[in-house]
Amino acid sequence: MLRSIPIATLGLVLPMMVLTKTTAVFLLPSVVWILFARAGYRPKTFMRMALPAFGLATAIWVAYYGLVVRPHFLSDYKYLFTANAYTGITSENADEVLRDTITDGMWVGRMIYPLSVVAAIMALFSSQRLLRNPLVPALLLWIGGYAAFLAYHDNLQPRYYLVVAVPLTLLVAVVFESTWNRRNVIAPLAHMAGAMCVLALAVVVILDARQTVSYVTHPEYTFADAADRIREIVAADRTHNPLVLSISGSDLSLMTGLPSICDDFGTLELSDRVRQYQPGWYVAWNQVDDDKMDALTPLYRLRRVASFPAMDDPERNLLILYRLDPATNPAPRRHRPKPVPKLLQTSFGEQPSPIQLKH
Repeated sequence: MLRSIPIATLGLVLPMMVLTKTTAVFLLPSVVWILFARAGYRPKTFMRMALPAFGLATAIWVAYYGLVVRPHFLSDYKYLFTANAYTGITSENADEVLRDTITDGMWVGRMIYPLSVVAAIMALFSSQRLLRNPLVPALLLWIGGYAAFLAYHDNLQPRYYLVVAVPLTLLVAVVFESTWNRRNVIAPLAHMAGAMCVLALAVVVILDARQTVSYVTHPEYTFADAADRIREIVAADRTHNPLVLSISGSDLSLMTGLPSICDDFGTLELSDRVRQYQPGWYVAWNQVDDDKMDALTPLYRLRRVASFPAMDDPERNLLILYRLDPATNPAPRRHRPKPVPKLLQTSFGEQPSPIQLKH
């Protein structure tokens, strides 16, 4: 009975994990390895433990799909997979993408990231002893799985590295602690290694603490301030629909309550979305992309109303508010012109009448 509780819990957590964030799929190899290690690396025991857990997870997923998705959100569900199928890596830029994926890991920390790379190399190539600790392969699979997702999408924003920062930090602690406590290590070397680990930890703590304290003591609310100003401008205009079209529309809605739709993601083409919802405002980062302009210009003229410095990302540092005016003004009312008399026509030798002469 006690052993079935963790299995049932795993069966519940797996679908919840993926439904919360679809990229959790890339963590499944790590979960499978931990379960295999828990089974004593015995395939039959592993199957007895894995089948109930993954069977329960599958049953929950099928029930969710049948009761919730298919009757109500099938198009959204299909679009979810379509959006996640996007990849930014090609045969031409593969080297560049892989290099950027690795180097941009510095977002994790200027000290902890290089240490984690050293720890990963030590775990893979120094000896098999480290790999006998089931936590080490699980952490490596976690890192490798999510790094594969980062390279696949080639969307190397700092927020995506937050997930991989957890196993990287744990790997440093596990590998260096295991190396420090090896029995066959010469005592002076062990003391030296311990001192270096303590020094590295102190540097990491000091640098990260200083950065965190700086953020706390000098907060900046540029994005929130920009959102408030946008709300004020939109609320003051009674002639336009308050619906905002923006890729950051969900953020604006959460911060201000303004209704919004996204100009990038959606089950309808952008031009169809614009015609259906008829937004009154458009909020862009830095510029209006060509595809957005193509969807808007048949119906609207974009009038730039305001701009706000909001971020420090070079690609998203200026938030621009456009008012969407109708593309064509109503045609002015035409006055009925006076009738123009027909050209004078007479037969040969016929004299014009007095009325014809008057005109």
